[in-house]
Amino acid sequence: MARSPRIPIALLAAVPAAAAPLLAACGGGNGDAPSIPLADERGGGARIADLVGEATWLDPTDEDSARCDLPPDRRAHVTGAALVAIDRFDETGEGARGNHYVQDSAEEPAPYSGMTVFQPAFSPPDLRLVPGDVVDLLGVLTEFPGPSAGGFGYCRTLPEIGGTMSFRFEDRPARPKRVSVEDLKSYTSARRYIGMLVRVEGVEIAGAPQSSGGRYTASINVGAGVPAGDVPRISNELYDLEAEGPPLTGRPSFQAVTGVLTYFYGFKIAPRCPADFEAPGAPPRDDGDDACAL
Repeated sequence: MARSPRIPIALLAAVPAAAAPLLAACGGGNGDAPSIPLADERGGGARIADLVGEATWLDPTDEDSARCDLPPDRRAHVTGAALVAIDRFDETGEGARGNHYVQDSAEEPAPYSGMTVFQPAFSPPDLRLVPGDVVDLLGVLTEFPGPSAGGFGYCRTLPEIGGTMSFRFEDRPARPKRVSVEDLKSYTSARRYIGMLVRVEGVEIAGAPQSSGGRYTASINVGAGVPAGDVPRISNELYDLEAEGPPLTGRPSFQAVTGVLTYFYGFKIAPRCPADFEAPGAPPRDDGDDACAL
């Protein structure tokens, strides 16, 4: 289906109706035109970083997440979020696709500004989005504790929104957030970047990749002292990494790896295409140059 027509950014900053009396009354006085601030082109709703923050409910003694005091689900209206990726790759063959990933629009994205949009609806229903679009979201914010068959453990959660996405305007692809391997060594530090497009420098694969049920992953070398379940991985959630990506056998190293940081029983960097891997010695890349943008 055709995508919905684009709306020029200039038309989004409409003059408030309440300003009409001021305009009508400016015939006298000193003749200066009234100063009427324009509306925010990214909308008056919340920013993701206003809604997502530190997980104060974590309990390092509750391995089975049996006593978690999780925040309740709540309605959320987010405006002006940049779409960074769409999961169109069904790696398991069981419908494992459809999630959208968004982050607050900014030259330098702030921590906690990313979000998973779980199988969204669209307004209008025939709306088709691409990375780089700026969108609004209206739905329910949930701190998802994991499947009913078994939670994530220690009261860890995945912040996500289920609801409706609408188009605001077309923008350039979002810039990735630069993070270090050290940032990914614990849930507390890595949670700040869930759902965001990140660029991790100095990535070394720690061992042979694993393939199970269509999921293909490779562990990242984060040094000693990190529990096995907390070791971050490279994953094939967003494209056929095993068939189309660089070889991950033989413990290769990369100057940097870019991808969406996801969480499901552990953190994973999900590259979007082969260009998200930078070979050692590759020319410096401007963060605004996104070879994976559609």
